[in-house]
Amino acid sequence: MAWRLTDRVDNGVNGGINQVEYPQRVGIDDCLASPLVVDGIEFPATITAPGTSDSLKFLGYGMTDMTIETILVKFTAIGVYAGEELKTHLKAWGGKSASELTAGEEGYFKDFVDAPVGKLLKIGVIKGIKGNQYGGTLESSIRDRLAYDDLYEEEEEAAVEKIVEYFDTKNLPPGSAVFFYWPSPDELQVAVTPDDKLPEKFELTVKNKNVATYLLHWYVGAKPYSETTQAAVAQGVSALLA
Repeated sequence: MAWRLTDRVDNGVNGGINQVEYPQRVGIDDCLASPLVVDGIEFPATITAPGTSDSLKFLGYGMTDMTIETILVKFTAIGVYAGEELKTHLKAWGGKSASELTAGEEGYFKDFVDAPVGKLLKIGVIKGIKGNQYGGTLESSIRDRLAYDDLYEEEEEAAVEKIVEYFDTKNLPPGSAVFFYWPSPDELQVAVTPDDKLPEKFELTVKNKNVATYLLHWYVGAKPYSETTQAAVAQGVSALLA
């Protein structure tokens, strides 16, 4: 099942959802004093990655949904976090609005993904989905993108298969959450929790730069699976660099 993304984005700065234009840029320190709650999914202002002292700031969130027979069905809320030192690696993009960052700026997306700082996605499940269905969507998308760029070799196939096998063992009921954490651009750590809470530890580690970076590009890059998440991150980055 293909998931269509809404046009609603929120970077947690303006306190609401913007449906047409990017909201006015606000300093990142004006972000949430208490967790933002989206359909029961909590996005705190900061997250410390399990097993690390890596404190990550909330940049924004997007939604995935689909209209079925005129009824809007929500699937997930996707929150994006990154270390505040991200701004030192993206200073070349300072002064640009969110819309300017995402308007054909391939360099911005590459710099964001390649920045050697911790990044984390918290994907809160609103409508339940089987783990193998989620893993299958991820597998086909990442495989096709890597193959298109002639980067899908045996190492990448093995890395993608590890992720698929992990999700084959999981169920993703409403209220559960998937966590993807990049301690560096060439490493991905994964965990699933049943109750929206941060895991005590990550359950899967994949050390393959192509797979790790392409998965992050899949969510927030130039041609994203989640356009609203991409837009929300751009808002957060614009605010961070202000």
